[in-house]
Amino acid sequence: MIASEANTTAAHRRWSAILLSAIILVGLVVSVSVQAAPDPVKKGGSIVTNQEAWKLYEKYISAWNTTSIEQRLKIANEVLSENIEYQTVRHDLCTGRSQVIEDMATFHERFPGGHFEIGDVSSHHNVALLTWVIIQADGKEFARGHDQITIDRNGQISKITTFAPSAKTPD
Repeated sequence: MIASEANTTAAHRRWSAILLSAIILVGLVVSVSVQAAPDPVKKGGSIVTNQEAWKLYEKYISAWNTTSIEQRLKIANEVLSENIEYQTVRHDLCTGRSQVIEDMATFHERFPGGHFEIGDVSSHHNVALLTWVIIQADGKEFARGHDQITIDRNGQISKITTFAPSAKTPD
């Protein structure tokens, strides 16, 4: 019976060692995966909800929709970071608010009485993809496209990439 008890004790020790090793391994895997997950706040961004992205973008397009240059500048200063990165189909990547504000003026020249509306939103971390819709003065939709915006820690748009109107087929 003593040999049997010794075998049982040795088996319990082996199982205890295996169980302890498994717990340590699981702890390491969890620790590594948590460390590997990017933290947008540490990288200069923040986590933004669809509603927050929509509200910020709504304010941004209100600058596009106003004909008042003073109001446009005021809104741009509120929602666009000073060193915003701005890229469109027509423009290579540029930095600063001036090109965005210039494009707003060009919009009013090309579409007198026209305005923008928001089609939809999808966000994660500090990035959002929004659909813009150009409505002509007669109320008819002219085009739909997309803006990808990045939002900084201050709640301002730090980058806009504008995509041309969407195509239903890749022709």
